[in-house]
Order: sequence, then structure tokens, then C-alpha cells
Amino acid sequence: MKRLPLAYALVLAIGATGFAQTETAPRDLSLPDVISLALNRNLSLKRSEIQVQLRENTVVAEKAGFKPSLTASAGGTLRYAGDGRSPVWESGDLSDSANAGLSSSVTLYRGDELVASLEAAQSNLEASQKDFDRSKQSILFQSVARYLEADLRLKQIDIETEELSTRLENLERIQFDFENEIRIFADVQRQRALVADSERRLAVAKRSYENSLYLLKDLLLLPPVTKITLNLDGANWLEPENISEPNVEKSLASVLDRPDLLAQQFRLDAAKQGIRVAESGRKISVNASANLRTSYSSNNQFGNFGAQFFENQPDVSGGLSVSLPIFDRRRTETNIVRAKLQRDQEELDMADLMQAAETDFRLALLNFNSTKLQLKASKELLSSAEVALEAEQARYNAGAATLLDVTTLQSTRLDAAVSVEESRFDLFVNRLDIALQDGTIEAFLLNQLNTKILELE
Repeated sequence: MKRLPLAYALVLAIGATGFAQTETAPRDLSLPDVISLALNRNLSLKRSEIQVQLRENTVVAEKAGFKPSLTASAGGTLRYAGDGRSPVWESGDLSDSANAGLSSSVTLYRGDELVASLEAAQSNLEASQKDFDRSKQSILFQSVARYLEADLRLKQIDIETEELSTRLENLERIQFDFENEIRIFADVQRQRALVADSERRLAVAKRSYENSLYLLKDLLLLPPVTKITLNLDGANWLEPENISEPNVEKSLASVLDRPDLLAQQFRLDAAKQGIRVAESGRKISVNASANLRTSYSSNNQFGNFGAQFFENQPDVSGGLSVSLPIFDRRRTETNIVRAKLQRDQEELDMADLMQAAETDFRLALLNFNSTKLQLKASKELLSSAEVALEAEQARYNAGAATLLDVTTLQSTRLDAAVSVEESRFDLFVNRLDIALQDGTIEAFLLNQLNTKILELE
């Protein structure tokens, strides 16, 4: 029993070593890097791609229904039997036989089922391809938004760190003044409370930053232990003055060509073809068949194997069959009703999607315009707070203002600085959301970033 703790510690040590070995080198990621990784590695996008491949396979299977089938068969038998009058071990006889055949059949006509089934499969394939395109756009939006959110959290850390440093310097000065009986003890305690608040806010900012990095790595399918850094050097495209204004009229027209709306239209077309397939159950079907058979038996006295198998026994036949359903226990009728209900459901989904598409676009536009006003107000607030704080700090140093007045303005300036960065982030993300809602996000990013990204071209 004394060996158990040692063994347990050894297992933990080995496990820790294994985890350490899985840690990869730090990666410096620019936004184009993130976009490329997301479009090549994201699991959701890969699942959507598999759906396209499954639909392609279905189309191939439906096309095969127009082609004839050809089946080859062959077999042989070795038989040992008696004559029925003496024991088999006394009068048994050994005989052998062989047979082979080719059979082929093709459906000449089966109502509209073959054609409608193929058209439905092709429509479902088109729908899956458009769903893939929409998934790609969604992943684009998520990857850019998460990348910029991580950068925002990093800037918040810088702001909070700077504020904490300023408050610590003020605490030292106030502590010195208190020791020289210039300031009261309440000022010291108030400043300590501000320092503690800054430490709390800095801890929250760091946690938010790490959380945003984990979400980004999850989207990019990077190991959680991978260390990444953000490279936004020279990101002029992120400046508010470089963010293009949306063309509302053009965007509203583009909404109708969004991939998910086109995908739903293809699903509706497939549902309509499903009605044709169901109605084919009432129509006649015509099938043609052909067979080639031959055989050999050692009991047959008319020729040897070659003569029987290739000359005497070959038999060729062909046929044409027509079938007409008369009573199928209402199976066709119920299939038609089900297919029509499926079409009605797809029509409702189409109407709902079109309504949601325009609503989402107008909400994104509203958020973008609102964020422009918020950014302007935040900048004005920050500028005013900095001027006011400088003046109030001078008054405080001269003994004409209280520490509470100074700390109030410091908090106002801090909130304004964070608000400016958040508004800058929201402005670009909301503009990106407009491009997502009108289906032009790839073109927007290529134009905004002004760089080549192979996956978007």
C-alpha cells in the first residue's frame, strides 16, 4: 500500500509531461491567416461539405436508373448418387453439371418517377451547395468577429493596466502626503479602493481575453494549448473613416440572392418534384428484359462439355412487360398527400426565411448607424473627460478640489476609453453583419482588407 502514492505521483508526472509535449509553438495570426484557417479547418464547414458529397452521390444513383442492368451468373454441381436398387456404396455414380447466364433489364417508362426523381436529386444537390456557401459566409463572420473581439479584450487590458499604474502612483503620492499630514486617512482608503477596483477590472479583462482566444482557437480547430498572438499591424481597414457605407437599395436587392434563400428555393423545387414522383404510382410502367442461359450435365448424352455448353444448350430470350396499378390500398394517394404537405412546408419555410432575411438586414443596418453615433459620442466624452480630469487634478493639487472629484473623473475617462474601443469594434462588426445579411461578405472583406485571400476568390 505504501507504493500507491509513489505510483500515483509517477502517473501524474508522466501525464503532465505528455500534456507539455502537446503544446505547440506560438502562432502569430493576421486576419487573412485566420480567415484561411477557418475556411480550411472548421468542422461545421467540413460537415456541410460532406452533405454536398452525399447529394452528389444521390444524383449519380438517380442517373443510373436510366441505364440497363447486366448480371452474370455461373455455377457448378458435383453429384454422387445410387441407382435406387443397390446400396449407394456399391452402385453409386458420380456426375457433374454446370450452368451460366447473363440477364439484363431496363425500365423504359415509369410515369414521371425517373425524371422527377433525378430532378429532385439535382435540386437537393444545388440546395446543399448553397447551404455550403452560406455556412462559409457564417464562418467568415464568426472568425473575423472573434478575432477582433480578442483584439478588443487585449486593448482593454492595456487600458486597465495603464489606469492601474496611474492609480498606484496616486496612492503613493497620497500616502506620502498623509504621512506628512497633508491628506486625511480617508483619502488613502479611497485611493486604495480605486486600486483594488482597477485590479479587479484588469483581472476581468484578462479572463475575457483568454476566453476569446479559446473561442477563436475552437473555431479554427487549433489545439487549446496553442499560444497565439494577434497581428493587426497597419490595420488601416479597421479605422472608422475607412469603413465603407452600405448601399441600402443595392443590398436589399442582394438579399434575395443570398445563398440560403436560393437553397430554400431549390428545396421547394425538390418538394414539387416529389409530388410528381408520388403521382407516378398511378401510371403504367414498361420494362424490357433479355436473358442468355446455357448449361452442361454429364448425364446428358448429347455431346461433351464444349458441345453442350456452347452449341446445344445456349438459350436466348427477351421480353417486354407492362404493369398498371389498380388497387394499392391507397398507398399512392397517401404518398401524394404527404408530398403536397412537404411542398406546403417548404413554401412556409421560404416565406419565413425571406421575412427574416430582410428583418435581419434592417437590424444590422440599424445597429451600424447607431454605433456610428455611439462612437462619436464616446470620443467626445473621452476628450472632455481628459480635459476635465487634467483641470481637476490641478485644482486637487492646489487643494481646491476633493479626491472624490478627481476619482469620479478618472472613472469617467476610463469608461469612455473602453467605450471608444468597444464602439470601434462594434462599428466594423456591424458593417460586416450587413455584408453577411445581404450575402456580399466575401466581396466586402476582399475590398476592405485590400489583400488576396485564395479561399475568398
